[in-house]
Amino acid sequence: MKTTMSKSEITRAQIIQGALQALEKTGVLGTTTRKIAAEANVQLATLHYHFESKSALLVAVLEAMIDEIAERLREDRAGKEPDLDERIEILVRGTWRSIMQSRTRQIVQYELTLYALREGAQWLADQQYEAYLRLYRDQLTSKSGKTELSSQNYILLARFILAGIDGLILQELVKPNRSRSTHAIETLIYTSKQLAHKLAREA
Repeated sequence: MKTTMSKSEITRAQIIQGALQALEKTGVLGTTTRKIAAEANVQLATLHYHFESKSALLVAVLEAMIDEIAERLREDRAGKEPDLDERIEILVRGTWRSIMQSRTRQIVQYELTLYALREGAQWLADQQYEAYLRLYRDQLTSKSGKTELSSQNYILLARFILAGIDGLILQELVKPNRSRSTHAIETLIYTSKQLAHKLAREA
């Protein structure tokens, strides 16, 4: 059952969407809060009421992008209780499908990481990475309570998949080739399953 959003929540979501649109158009360095306000069709004062700084807004943008992927993955698993191999497939294919829907959005993601590192906002880069790691770990963990791996090994598997996805995104951004990337995704799924089986045997 969906709850009705308050006016404040609607405005906040509108600002986040405006920020994402501005970032896709002009990049992180070229995006000011004034441009974001214009893109979101709100007053600058309204933006600052909801977000005390540009960094706070960038965090909200990252969270929104991750939530979008998480929602699609939940839809892929709806009504199912897949085993670990199937969860790996759902996670990798579903994430890649979401990623490939917008090239400019992926560029924004990497710009946000580099911006955070260059501007001394290590916490923002850490938060971005840890948010994706939690998403991957949660998607790999069984919802039925069945434990195929230890908590530490679920995280290890999540890190492995995240590193593989990141590498494939960069490769696709620099030199697009969907056929090559599709083959690479299937290879990542296979190797991730092999790692999961090895970790399960060692438990």
